[in-house]
Amino acid sequence: MNEQPNPKAIVILPPVVTLKTTDIVEQIISGIVEAGEVDIVGVNDAVFLVCSAISMATEIANIHINDICIGNPQLPALGRTIALSVHLGQKQIWDYAKAAEKEDKEMQNVEEQTISVSRTATIERLLTISLLRLAKFEKIKIAAAGGSINDAVALALKLAKGQISKEIVGIKLVHLYPISMRNDLTKSIAAISIYLQKGLMTECTKKQSDLLKKLESGN
Repeated sequence: MNEQPNPKAIVILPPVVTLKTTDIVEQIISGIVEAGEVDIVGVNDAVFLVCSAISMATEIANIHINDICIGNPQLPALGRTIALSVHLGQKQIWDYAKAAEKEDKEMQNVEEQTISVSRTATIERLLTISLLRLAKFEKIKIAAAGGSINDAVALALKLAKGQISKEIVGIKLVHLYPISMRNDLTKSIAAISIYLQKGLMTECTKKQSDLLKKLESGN
C-alpha cells in the first residue's frame, strides 16, 4: 500500500519586505497539489502576510482551513515571538464560520464584547479595554483586518498567556476569513476573529504544538 506523503511545512519569518502574498499562495497551492494538505506558519510581522495568503488561496482554490493555532514560540534568532500556525487541506473537516457564528450568538452583547483592533489604538489601550470587558463578561472577541491582524494576535496572546488577567483566560476559537474592502467591494482582505473565554486553558492541537516545538528547535 502506498503511503500518503507528509504535508509540506511552510514557515514565513521576518523580514518580509520583498515577499509578496502571491509568492506564498504559490507555495500553498504547490503543497496541496503534492500532498493534498499543507502546514504554514507565520512569525511576528509575517503573521498578516500568511493570513492574506491563506485568505487568497481559500478563495481561488479548493482549500480549507482545518486547524489553526496562535502561540508564543521562543526562536533562537528572534527570541519570544508571536506565531500563527495553520493546517490547510482539500477536504473540509471543520467549519470555522459556523463555529464563529455560534460563539457570536452565545454572547450577551456581541457589539460591546467585541474589541476592534486598529492601528490608531496602542496595544496598552487595547489591553486595558479588553480587561475591562473581561471583568464584565465571560468572553470577548478580538477582531481585526489587514495589517492590524498582527496586533490582534499579540493582544490575544498577552491576555491568554501574559498572566495579566486576574482570572485564567483562554483562546477558544480563532477564525480567519476574507472580508470586502470598504473602498472597493470587488476586492477582499484577510480578517481575523479571536474568541477568548474566562476559565479556559488555551491549548493548541498536538499537531500544531509539535509544529511550533520544531520551529523552536530550529528543525
